[in-house]
Amino acid sequence: MNTRKPYLSIFIFLFGLGISFSSPIQGQQRDTQKEYNVDSTLYTYYMRCKAEVSSPIVMQMSDTLFLMAEEKGDQRMQAVALCNKLDYFYYKNDQPDSISHYVEIVKDFARKTNQPKYYYFVWSKRLIYYYIKQYQYNIALYEANKMMKEAEQEKYMDGIANAYNVLSSIYQLKRLFNLAINNKKKEIEITLQYNLNKFNLSIYYSGLTNLYCELGEADNALENLNKSASCLYSSTQEYYYYVRAAQYYLFIEDYSQSWKNLQKAKELFLSKKEVQKNVEEYYEILQKYYTKTKQFEKALEVLDYIIATFNPNERYKVEAMRKRASIYYKMGDKSKSAQCYQDYYTLNDSIQITNEDIAAGEFAAMLGVERLNLEKSELQQQVQQRDLANKQRIIIFLIILLSLGFIIFYREHLLNGRLRISQKQLSEKNKQLIRSQEDLKYAKEQAEEGSRMKSEFIQNMSHEIRTPLNSIVGFSQILSSYYGDNEDTKEYAHIIEQNSTNLLQLINDVLDLSYLDGEQNIPAETIADITGVCQTCIDQTYSYLKPNVQLIFTPERENFSMQTNPERISQVLMSLLQNAAKFTTHGSISLSYHIREEEKMILFSVTDTGIGIPIEKQESVFERFNKLDTFMPGTGLGLSISRLIVEKMGGSLTIDSTYTTGSRFILILPLKE
Repeated sequence: MNTRKPYLSIFIFLFGLGISFSSPIQGQQRDTQKEYNVDSTLYTYYMRCKAEVSSPIVMQMSDTLFLMAEEKGDQRMQAVALCNKLDYFYYKNDQPDSISHYVEIVKDFARKTNQPKYYYFVWSKRLIYYYIKQYQYNIALYEANKMMKEAEQEKYMDGIANAYNVLSSIYQLKRLFNLAINNKKKEIEITLQYNLNKFNLSIYYSGLTNLYCELGEADNALENLNKSASCLYSSTQEYYYYVRAAQYYLFIEDYSQSWKNLQKAKELFLSKKEVQKNVEEYYEILQKYYTKTKQFEKALEVLDYIIATFNPNERYKVEAMRKRASIYYKMGDKSKSAQCYQDYYTLNDSIQITNEDIAAGEFAAMLGVERLNLEKSELQQQVQQRDLANKQRIIIFLIILLSLGFIIFYREHLLNGRLRISQKQLSEKNKQLIRSQEDLKYAKEQAEEGSRMKSEFIQNMSHEIRTPLNSIVGFSQILSSYYGDNEDTKEYAHIIEQNSTNLLQLINDVLDLSYLDGEQNIPAETIADITGVCQTCIDQTYSYLKPNVQLIFTPERENFSMQTNPERISQVLMSLLQNAAKFTTHGSISLSYHIREEEKMILFSVTDTGIGIPIEKQESVFERFNKLDTFMPGTGLGLSISRLIVEKMGGSLTIDSTYTTGSRFILILPLKE
């Protein structure tokens, strides 16, 4: 059997526990035949087809399976037979027309036989994932949102869960990890609430593990690793457990346990045929392991093996060149590192030229659709509002008319007959009013969806800019090190690095601001040591101080803990301390906090002896892109982001106008019970 499959290393998810096991995991084996009540003959032949999914013979075998299922009246197995033919082209990854063709065949058959499960399966797990494998993230995102709307209209929860799944994967690849986490949590929530396919929960939890590791949140990662390990159902999932456990141990730098899990994964794919199509992910983690443990020659060998064996696309070959440059740099071979970086940029430029027009077309189409949808929604909302007002006036007029008719016809002894007619008319108008209100609600939802798409576009573009900037920073560091003897070159490299870093900070601030604008509130889910958080901020501020400036920390208590979001508190305090350091040339900068038990709040203050802020400008400094001194470095977003974070945590951030020696910022947060 040919075990080659399309390259998708960016889809490696962490899958394992923060503890070691001396023996393989004994997962619950899923009995598909019993679960779906499949005829034994059909099931046996289906397993033969599944084993040959990478061979052309599967096409003829799938036709045979389709006819066998037709004779037994099993439409579900007929759909499975069509999916087998699709999988042959999907795993070959070189015939997009055939993939699209068989996706439509399965979708059409699923519609005719009322099998929405397979309709949404091939749409999400085959068509959209194919676009993802081809790095066509914008098309994938468009298809995912289109699928979400259709599933919501049909109220098919399994389809909605599939949409959240692919959206999470897309955002993860774009490194929009908070969006990816939100979508993954929604997928799990729907799966549990509506008792959907429980056999995939292990993969869902492992996906969250990977995302939390990307954010550096080890506790949350471990929690989801434990959940994923508790619901393993197949040898394939067991294999993924060992591979992703190995990656997790790399994350926590436990190299011994990482190697043990890699060996267990290898034993599984050597002994289990159904696992072999996934071995590429093992070699990806193996390459990272050798790099982390400074076995650089072996890391290069594995990297070459991946390219030669699994035939990844040109995008990966470019990325592999960057990895090779990084390995050579760590080996101390700066000459080879510089050459690899040069080759990387040459190859990347050639691919970028090809992809720019495609990406531009994708964005143009998406923006055009978004703009038309927004205009349509706005016009529909205006028309519906006018219709609603007219209908309300008609109803009021009818009520008055019916009241007069009641009096007149009562006198004529026709009360009962006419009253029934009036009630029927009123009921019909009320139904029309309800329908109008529902239409208005739908228009509002469409407008909100348009706003969300706009926010996602800003985040996507910020990511696309941030990626080449990171490369510029890295290459400038190499240039400065390699030509360290040339002062002019070293100075120019420093200027490139400094300005790229400043621009990267601006992109990060815009991305953070866009994310915060879309959030209702910031959850307080962690018991944090406030004194420790403040001390860490103080320690990180020393590098920003000017000579003759003293840094003072006066906590009210030696130890104080509260339920909050320590990462966001640190972000705000660091922004305030860095601003103080920027505008203070002599004197002192002090940080303190006070607990107000009766008022159930904690008050932080950051005080400096700097240039101060005029009273007329004290409120405007919190506006976006507003800088007190236009000649000072900075984005003009720090204070705006800080206030937005604090407000979403239920607190406030203000300037003490009574303090005139410098500036004093007051941060107030509620104490959670």
